[in-house]
Amino acid sequence: MLRSLVYVSSVSVLLPLVLALIRIRYLDRVLKILLVYLFASLTIEVFATFWAFVLHKPNHFMINTFTVVECILISFMYHQVFTISFLKRIVPTVTATFTVFSITLFILKSFFVFNSTISTLACLLISTWVFVYFYQILQQLQYQTLFQVPMFWISIGCSFYFSGNLFLFLYGEIILNEKSKMLYANLWIIYYILLFIFRILLAVGLWFSKTHLQSSLLSRQEQQ
Repeated sequence: MLRSLVYVSSVSVLLPLVLALIRIRYLDRVLKILLVYLFASLTIEVFATFWAFVLHKPNHFMINTFTVVECILISFMYHQVFTISFLKRIVPTVTATFTVFSITLFILKSFFVFNSTISTLACLLISTWVFVYFYQILQQLQYQTLFQVPMFWISIGCSFYFSGNLFLFLYGEIILNEKSKMLYANLWIIYYILLFIFRILLAVGLWFSKTHLQSSLLSRQEQQ
């Protein structure tokens, strides 16, 4: 079951990716960053799956690398949507600090072993950006139809995926060293289910890209 779920969740990245390519002319700067993220996700999915299930070799170094890249790209997305000047300054600083810390930790510890510390920090950081984004929405009330805002759905997906994985990665090293195969399998089943839900919600957000762009243009015309 676990292997089937791995394949299904791996293929699921194609749904938001294909949808983004179909609607590429409607993508704003934030969604174009998401498109880069999806391409990176597809690349790592292909190589990591091949490495683990075909070559039967540990793919932890790929996961470690992607964790840092993922955090940088998603942080950059939220940097674009934050309107408070303090947040726009702090996001690059915090993200750069995280990147330097991650590289340092990879040097001090083995780069080829799953690093739950980096994964936990990445999940915590992205969950913080999501919380701040929702707070910003509640404070500013800038959208008339919130359910048609792509970033709203993307943030819901991020909240499910990264807050859920925050628990898993807190105990990542214990999970990997756990002698109980049943516990190991169940925890990773949860991970891949969260990943699948995350990508479905990304696709929902991308579906509303055209509607959101048209609404934004109409709003600007009315203001003029």
